[in-house]
Amino acid sequence: MVDTTVYSFGFGPPAKRKRYTLDGPEPTMSAIKDTRITQAQALRLNCPTITLLVGPPPTAEAFYIHEHAICDRSPFIASAMKPEWATLRPDPRTIELPEDDPAAFSLYMTWLYSGKLPILPTSASSSTSTSTSTTIPALTDSLDPDAAEGHHTLAYAYILGERLLDASFKNAISDAYVLYARGSPPARRMYPSNEDIRIIYEGTSESAPIRKLLVDIWTCRGKHEWIEADPDLPREFLVEVTKGLLKVRTSVENLSRPWKTAHEQYHEKGS
Repeated sequence: MVDTTVYSFGFGPPAKRKRYTLDGPEPTMSAIKDTRITQAQALRLNCPTITLLVGPPPTAEAFYIHEHAICDRSPFIASAMKPEWATLRPDPRTIELPEDDPAAFSLYMTWLYSGKLPILPTSASSSTSTSTSTTIPALTDSLDPDAAEGHHTLAYAYILGERLLDASFKNAISDAYVLYARGSPPARRMYPSNEDIRIIYEGTSESAPIRKLLVDIWTCRGKHEWIEADPDLPREFLVEVTKGLLKVRTSVENLSRPWKTAHEQYHEKGS
């Protein structure tokens, strides 16, 4: 049978439209950043705010945050807002966190609402930046872990995550430490300071995964100057570092034996 269908643009079927793929010939389709999330991931913001007083009184800093938004992420806060606990406080809608750091909580709030950690410098070329309640100074390319002495927001933030029982936030902090150790742009390579190590060991349990990260950094990249300049480190940390070094050490057969070539080094001087 002969097809006698008349098309609006003449006889015969219309020409097929040319398709383009992301890896096909030019012109290519522009990539779309997928910003979709599941309903379970969405923040519940249609609710009143609660007040969190962070830091020791009387200088504690007040933070106002949507109740459902933080309760969905923090089992600690969700439990504290239950009537049987909330009614025990002078103000049921105020929670005090006197042992936590306000700068760390400010970082947590930004992460909670945006999924981002505001800890990078404003300029990739700058080695320092002005510290505010929501940022920490830019890291330098120094391998001395004490180069960032006094700026331990990440360490305090991890401890905050421990208190809030927010595993996702703690994982984000661990990833930030890894990125700094790798030297991912725009930050230069930097390792946790000795003070960071003390803060984290004092505020975490023996099974905390971030402890392994700290040990691995020292096992693979540590320098004797780090401990000579500041030997007051947690004993558990030093024991794990020693064990890690012994595990990765070259076999004994391939090691140089200093006692075979220079036995005088073990003699007392003046005898």
